Amino acid sequence: MLKEYIAHQLIGTPFESPARRLRELTKIVNKLKHPELKEIYAESSRIDLLMERIIQDSMNCIDIGCHLGSVVQQMKRLSPRGRHIAIEPVPYKANWLKRKFPDVEVMQLALSDKEGEAEFFLQPDRSGFSGLRFHDSGTEKVERIVVKCERLDDLVPLDRPIGLIKVDVEGGELPVLQGGEELLKRSRPAILFECSKTGLQAFQIDPKDIYDFLVDRHGYAVFLLKDWLLDGERLIYEKFVQAMQYPFQAFNFLAMPKT
Repeated sequence: MLKEYIAHQLIGTPFESPARRLRELTKIVNKLKHPELKEIYAESSRIDLLMERIIQDSMNCIDIGCHLGSVVQQMKRLSPRGRHIAIEPVPYKANWLKRKFPDVEVMQLALSDKEGEAEFFLQPDRSGFSGLRFHDSGTEKVERIVVKCERLDDLVPLDRPIGLIKVDVEGGELPVLQGGEELLKRSRPAILFECSKTGLQAFQIDPKDIYDFLVDRHGYAVFLLKDWLLDGERLIYEKFVQAMQYPFQAFNFLAMPKT
């Protein structure tokens, strides 16, 4: 937890960029060992570029699965007058976020397609793998806690348009979006979402379910980050599935409303 707290405290300070560069240097050995994963190693910088292109001044954004706060910090920097929401179910992380970002609406809960309470699998040693389903991250320490669940449609005021939603909840992205269907219809936000084969399997979700929900039901186009940045083609379903197979082309995708 101490390592996470230090990383959290560095966010938004002059030390954040040097720390990120140092972190990238530590990955050099893995990059040399696994050159086939070059697209995955490039995702972090592509997400930064994508947010800089999408987020406009005064745009309201939502960070679902806020973790330590690096993405919501970017949202604040790029849209300082926006009214942002951060969702984080892990109690100690939510408390950190509330103290660090007093002007962000931080909510300590999980999002799904129905309200209530749910069991949450907290992995203190590898908390990025924590979620509403168990993920085998190689750690033996897993704590089960009960968290409050809400629907996104019940949290966002009708008079608050949303420009960007980032959702990273270890496989539960589809239930999150299903709980926010009215918001998607009303605001047509850009959606930056994580999607992996193992995450979907944990929730027993077929890749076609999330693809059809976005493309057919709500009129979105799904892109690889690099393709959207280069004005490239949207993904057909077969390419979407292929991107999640080894060697991975992406862990994160962008859904944009069709024009």
